[in-house]
Formats: sequence, C-alpha cells, structure tokens
Amino acid sequence: MRYYIRADANEEIGTGHVMRCLSIAEAFRHRGEEVTFIIADERSRSMIEEHGFSVICLNSMWNDLEKEIASMVQVIKARGISSLLIDSYFVTETYLKEIGKYTKLVYIDDLNQFLYPVDLLVNYNIYAGELEYEKRYREAGLDTKILLGCRYVPLREEFSRIDRKINETVSRVLITSGGTDPYDAVGGILESFAEKSWFGVAEFQVILGRFNRNREKLEERWGDYKNVVLLRNVKNMAEHMTQCDMAVTAGGVTTYELCATGIPSVMYTLADNQLDIAHTVSRLGIIPWVGDIREDRQQCLKAIGEQTEQLRNSLSMRRKLSEKMREMVDGKGCERLVDIIWPVRVNTVMDR
Repeated sequence: MRYYIRADANEEIGTGHVMRCLSIAEAFRHRGEEVTFIIADERSRSMIEEHGFSVICLNSMWNDLEKEIASMVQVIKARGISSLLIDSYFVTETYLKEIGKYTKLVYIDDLNQFLYPVDLLVNYNIYAGELEYEKRYREAGLDTKILLGCRYVPLREEFSRIDRKINETVSRVLITSGGTDPYDAVGGILESFAEKSWFGVAEFQVILGRFNRNREKLEERWGDYKNVVLLRNVKNMAEHMTQCDMAVTAGGVTTYELCATGIPSVMYTLADNQLDIAHTVSRLGIIPWVGDIREDRQQCLKAIGEQTEQLRNSLSMRRKLSEKMREMVDGKGCERLVDIIWPVRVNTVMDR
C-alpha cells in the first residue's frame, strides 16, 4: 500500500514542512507502507530522494496552490490516491474543498488561518489547546477529527530513545537557525560568543540548513576555528544534540527535537510562525525566549549571550529546564499519528 504527502521546501519557506513529513513517512515505512511525495517544483526533490522516497513533481507554484488543482486532481485519479497528507501554508479553502472531492485529506496546521475543510487536522504545537478548535469546528458543522498538542509532534524515531544526562560543565554548545537563516543569526551568535572569556574552552556545533544563504561567508570566517564545527545536511540530528550540553535555537520543529533530547536551551525567533511557540515555552518556564532577531538584532544577540552565560553557569537551572522539556515531548508523536492516519486511509469512502 502507498501513502501520499503534498509538501514543499525551498530557499523562501525553508525545510521544515518537508522535514516533519519525512519523519511521518519514515514511520509509515517502518510499518511496511510505501510513501510518495508530491511537490510543486524540483527544489526539494533531492532532499526527499536522499531519504529513499519517490517524488512526483507537479511543475506548479508552491505559493499559489489553487493553480495546481487540475494537475493535482489528475494525479489523484491516475494514482488512485485514497488519502493525502498536506503540509503547506498556502492552502486555501477552495483548494482543500476541490481536492477533498476526490480523496480524504489530512492537514498539518500551524497558522490557524481559517476552518480547514479536511478529514483530519493536526496541530502538534504546545499552544494548540488554547485555540478552541473543537468548539469552532463543531459550531461550523464540520466533523473534522482534530489532534492537538505535543503528543503528536512528528519527530523521527531516534528522538524516542533518548537517555539524557546533564553534565556539570558546558563544554559543547549547539547552534541552530532553521533551513535558510535569512538574517545570518548564526554569524551574529558566533561573533557574540567570540567576545566571551569562555569561547576558547567550548566547542560550538553549528547546524546549517540545506538552504542556508550564508554558508560560504560562515565557512570563510569560522572555517579555521577548531572549536567551531559547521555541519550541513545532518541526518543524525538526535546524535548531535545528545553530544551537546546546551543549545541556542530558533523556534520551529527544532524546539520539539531539543525538548525530546532534554537539552537546556535558549531561544530566539526569526519568523512569525515561531512566535507562538516562543511565547508559550517561555511563559511556562520550559525554554527562555530572548527576543526576535528581526526587531533589534544587536539587542537580541546581546540577550542570547547573557542568557547563555546564565544557563552555562547554573547546573541546577539546566537540570530543571531539561526535566520540563522532556515532560513536554516524548518523541513518539509519529507513532501516534500513523496509528490514526492509517485508518483514515484504509476506511476511505471515495464517492463522498
């Protein structure tokens, strides 16, 4: 049996949509299912095929999905697609209604922009329970099945087998900035840390996203530093995370990976879709959020340095944060999603 996923990744929107869908696809593969990705253009093909999944390219526009309705319907009919998982911020009500005439729909929602006419909706974010999904959908007469909260965070299997120990000293720091890093947050953070007295006694593992726009500049500036390791196309993220004593991270799905691994972290933001996560984890005392790098870059970098130093100097704080993080995410979200998505697919009624 085969499952289908519609998602995109590129320099503008980053890699997050495809990466979390790859985690779900892996969970399906572990159960003997085959998965095919449907993409708008060729920019995400290689990262998907590297994971061993097949790809159908629509040659459409990733940011105007209504223009691909005809070609999407053609693929659904030709392939006999009975259920489709969609992960895109550019869906519209028209798009979902038209596609939903031919297949059952599962949608991953971060933005809560409108009432999505789908069969199964997933919002795995920590703040999702505050958005009154059930109330609003039922009042609108929609019978959409709704899955909310961190129990459904789609992380790879490697994040469900973490045995975390908090070391007494911080010798290795992880730095992440998402798939593109349009504001060169990594460069700014490293420059800020280079001014600290402890810079020379720590190692910095820097995760560069596939579409990082500053890679060459970073390699030229930091390539000769033995304590700065620039990592690209990382496939064993959990392993790298567990080797580090703390992290500095942008928001997004990486937040939940860090929580599953229990790495005490400092968070900044660089995109609107990271703000709700940042506000919530900071309010709950799980990860301190120091600000948005787009608003005041220098102040944000200064705050990152100060908060990192505070966390670095407090073993009790690192232990406390790590415990809260692991209570939030157990790394088994993909298993739960597949348990539920599978019946949606198998029990499809095609003539709705």
